[in-house]
Amino acid sequence: MRTSTLNTVQMLADAAFAPSDAPDVPGRTSNALRLVCSEIAGGNRAIERPVELPGMAGVIYSRPCDGGRGGDVHYLSVCSAGYLSRLCIADVVGHGEAVATFSAEAHRLLRRAMNTPDQRRVLSAVNRRLEQIGFRAMTTAAVATYDAIGRRLSISYAGHPPAWFFRSGEDRWSRVIVREGSLDGGLANLPLGVDAATSYDRTLLSVEPGDRLLLLTDGVLEARDPRGELFGDSRIDALLHAHRRASCAQLGAMLHDALAEFTGTDSPSHDDVTYVLVGFRAGPKGSPLGLLLKNLIRRAF
Repeated sequence: MRTSTLNTVQMLADAAFAPSDAPDVPGRTSNALRLVCSEIAGGNRAIERPVELPGMAGVIYSRPCDGGRGGDVHYLSVCSAGYLSRLCIADVVGHGEAVATFSAEAHRLLRRAMNTPDQRRVLSAVNRRLEQIGFRAMTTAAVATYDAIGRRLSISYAGHPPAWFFRSGEDRWSRVIVREGSLDGGLANLPLGVDAATSYDRTLLSVEPGDRLLLLTDGVLEARDPRGELFGDSRIDALLHAHRRASCAQLGAMLHDALAEFTGTDSPSHDDVTYVLVGFRAGPKGSPLGLLLKNLIRRAF
């Protein structure tokens, strides 16, 4: 979208909407977390349910290792026009107050950036804010932004494990690697809360219906069996390859079961575990500005 159009969308949205947390809406027939225009949901809480966003549907699973609030934070949001979605997962070193502080700041800044298509600005804003408030708990994060009209996916990391992406046309999963190193020679892609001058890169992917995306925290990769062996990347690679025809719901259940079988427990005790697995499908049609105006009118009556 051109800058002038983006500014118009932002001004109209700021004047019309107050972004809200809306995990459940009366009258919905399924238990899916369905986000539409100008909504954000998430935090540092346990969740296991289907999710639906513009042009995407899948599952989200998050379990703190102590059964309560933990070190993993997740947020899903949709822009005011209902076509730009953002997925964010983060892993805060520590629990309790540090996690609550990060969750609150991330929520506030993600709300402000709901209509911003470039998540690099979001990561930079969060990182600078953490420096301002003296936050010193190192935090890794992965942020994906999906434009359901242009079918473009953008992914950035702050020291986080790379995502997996499935191209239906090639019938294969692969890791999404973001270019390492800043163009100006400065610090790049470091975890949040390390250095306020860190810049963040991104990878842009074209998306077709049937493609999929898996984001996870290192609590999945570092799950241990009774002998101390790590679950690791290779087991995820093998599971995704062996079941690449399965739905997101089926794959999510298989990943959960594989972790439970490997660790010998259904509840994580080594670390917090979070993953988001979504598949891409047909999204809204029209221009961003047209969709925003339509939603403004719909909300007015």
